[in-house]
Amino acid sequence: MRNRILALGLVAMAAHAETVSSLWSRGYAVLPEPQQVELRDHDIRFGPAWSIDRGAGVAPGDVAVETLSDELQSRFGLHAATGGGRAVRLEIRVGSVAPGQALDPDKQAVAEQAYRLEIGDSGIAITSNAAPGLFYGAETLVQLLRPRDGGVYLPQCMIMDWPDLHLRHIYWDDAHHLERLPELKRAIRQAAFYKVNGFALKLEGHFQFRNAPALVEPYALSRPPSTRN
Repeated sequence: MRNRILALGLVAMAAHAETVSSLWSRGYAVLPEPQQVELRDHDIRFGPAWSIDRGAGVAPGDVAVETLSDELQSRFGLHAATGGGRAVRLEIRVGSVAPGQALDPDKQAVAEQAYRLEIGDSGIAITSNAAPGLFYGAETLVQLLRPRDGGVYLPQCMIMDWPDLHLRHIYWDDAHHLERLPELKRAIRQAAFYKVNGFALKLEGHFQFRNAPALVEPYALSRPPSTRN
């Protein structure tokens, strides 16, 4: 009986070991888990000497570039260099990333969210077919960064990723309480960090009514200026 229990335990451990991702075994994690990961020999140190470069197809003010810069500063206190040295290069090229199998029948929408992230000694490249994929590639890069031994490190790797479903919504219930706008923005940014692209917000009597102000609480959301007439 004891041997049988031991055997079952070993089988369970083996099954668990097979579910541990290669990134996790290296001390890194990305949510959701990327579709394809190829790890290379060693980790590299990331720091303020790195710059962020806009490649082909990336316009000034692109959300991926701005988000990457903001996340590096807010999470790690890193300010990207203005140029020179090693760089994180972001580029949009239609047809550059071919997604694999996905549950969603809308293959075009899936392809628009696909990206390839390559991290090496000489630099980092994020390539996508469209702006959504570039944004998700930037968020994956931020998730990979790990503080260690007084520095911030990344694994040398190549990641190819695309969603199984192009719509990924969460439900936010504000019917029985009310978050103010800064908190809602924080929640949306946090959801986007994990590649959630839909925010279903439930509201009931949380708006001010011009003709019946007594029907809502005094801290209700005000109407946009364009509707006040």
